[in-house]
Amino acid sequence: MWSMGDNDTVKAVKVPLLWVGLDDLPLLSSNQVLTQVDPDHVFLSFGTATPPVLMGNEEQVRDQAKRINYVPVKGIARLAISRRHLGELIEVLQRTAETFDAQGGE
Repeated sequence: MWSMGDNDTVKAVKVPLLWVGLDDLPLLSSNQVLTQVDPDHVFLSFGTATPPVLMGNEEQVRDQAKRINYVPVKGIARLAISRRHLGELIEVLQRTAETFDAQGGE
């Protein structure tokens, strides 16, 4: 629900929200999240890191791993939200986690 009203109005009008076009958006998979904060917004960056390919026997794999300076994270989305909306997002994610756990998800 979204409330419409102004500072001079005591009563607010509740208008339902209807999500449209979600099926038209690409579905992206993320396994990395980065957060940043400034005075007005919280920035949420989502990305995917893929483990490097290491091949050979145990010693060769260990030597290859020692030469890796970093594993790149490919950014897929970056969002900026207000602190108030961050609180709402936290509540929605908590309820979603509880639903997922109740359904026996892993």
